[in-house]
Amino acid sequence: MELCAVIVGCYLGWVVLAIWPRKVVKLSPRILQDLLVLTGCSFCLPLLGSDVQTAVLTTLFALIMYNDLPSPWLGVNDRAVLITGCDQGLGHALALKLDTMGFQVFAGCLLMGGEGERKLVEKASSRLTTLQMDVSNQEQVLKAANTVAEKLGTKVLHGVVNNAGILLAGNMEIMAYSDIRKVMDVNCMGVINVYRAFMPLLRRPRRGTARLVNVASNIGLAPSALMGVYAASKASVAMLTETWRYEHKPMGIDVSTIIPSGFKTGILEYNKEEVGDRWWKTATQEVRDYFGRACFTPSPKRENYRDYLNADFSGITDCMADALLSTYPKPYYYKGLIARSIPFLYLHLPPWMWSLVMPYLSDNFIFPFVGPPR
Repeated sequence: MELCAVIVGCYLGWVVLAIWPRKVVKLSPRILQDLLVLTGCSFCLPLLGSDVQTAVLTTLFALIMYNDLPSPWLGVNDRAVLITGCDQGLGHALALKLDTMGFQVFAGCLLMGGEGERKLVEKASSRLTTLQMDVSNQEQVLKAANTVAEKLGTKVLHGVVNNAGILLAGNMEIMAYSDIRKVMDVNCMGVINVYRAFMPLLRRPRRGTARLVNVASNIGLAPSALMGVYAASKASVAMLTETWRYEHKPMGIDVSTIIPSGFKTGILEYNKEEVGDRWWKTATQEVRDYFGRACFTPSPKRENYRDYLNADFSGITDCMADALLSTYPKPYYYKGLIARSIPFLYLHLPPWMWSLVMPYLSDNFIFPFVGPPR
């Protein structure tokens, strides 16, 4: 029993050492859960065997749970970071968060002079610089990279966060080719464009390591009905990021993937009727006759779906900050109600069982297909 108490005490010490340098005054629910489990085990395990067996098992539990603890953070020290997709959502929230932490932030915005860009300028300090960045436009991305290089001077770029993304839901045969290309150009080629333009800045001689952080999606790790194009684009981001993680470790660049789900980012708030009209006009007569007009405008199954989305971005921006500053950043950061669970179920359930649960987990749109006319 005494050995268990010592091990639990050591674990508490690890918690303090991990959290205190980051100046985080709260314990995460996962760490509190681990503490409760470990404390419970310290009382129950002595009933199962000798003190040595108890100590070994308790130590094993503690080491497993140690993985949940955050590693110490590097000092901010006016480090410079580029973030894409800062007009709204996660990119906007992250830009403001890192600015308050003392970073020199370069915030890429699609619409200079738009509401999102104006709010950044109003709320942030003079350290934050907004940049015109349509990530699918190579010329704009290269111009932004030159601007960042000029403003940095002899300083180095510590991190790049590829956050920009768009989503259009629909059957791929119905969607206009221009929109299919747009989703792939922004979500996948946009990451590649930013990577190629900013890697020379990340590779500058430095003390410590640089960071590349890419935002993927749980939909890129498990199928979701009417999300084929978006899923393909995010799956490519996840695999590119994992490949780069191995390629760039010898260069002193740590690479992480962010997997968010269920956040009220505004990515679903596009004009579906307008998009449906555009798709209807570009579709062949055979496709129109087969699917019918209603299929061109899929609507969410839950009218109040926004109520299920989390408007508090603090959890996911904490993950992004950890990926930028942790001395041992994680390869994957999952955050959100279904970020980890749906990919896990898809990978581990037998196909027949996944087919039964998918309509409840990954089929979120009404697709009123009634079959071809007789």
